[in-house]
Amino acid sequence: MIPINKKATIKNARRFLGGEFQQYKDLSQARFSIPYAMPSGVAVSGGAIDTVEKKQVNGLDPSMIVDTVLDTLGKMKADNAKLLKLRYVDNVRVVDLAYRIGYSERGTYKLLNNALYEFGLLFGLIVWA
Repeated sequence: MIPINKKATIKNARRFLGGEFQQYKDLSQARFSIPYAMPSGVAVSGGAIDTVEKKQVNGLDPSMIVDTVLDTLGKMKADNAKLLKLRYVDNVRVVDLAYRIGYSERGTYKLLNNALYEFGLLFGLIVWA
């Protein structure tokens, strides 16, 4: 059996949750909230809503991706899921997270790496060695 590259899998999960997932989360929220009044029938170019439409045309539904991530968190160990939810869904900084759980910042990063590894395995972000 081919071994899993743990470090690269963690990096993949961190890149996804810290980058793409944040964009999908923002797009899914923008889909249901209109920041300003816009008369119907007016052509608009750019902006979050157009980006959502383009993503859906390409076959990606931001709301579905966010739901899939939340479902994956639900399948994880409770402590790991809570850490990732606070860090990437609620956008709590690592320093504040460390204070909340009573660990040093370095210890919190270790816990986050373990949680990211579990997420990467479950979500399919595995990198083979």
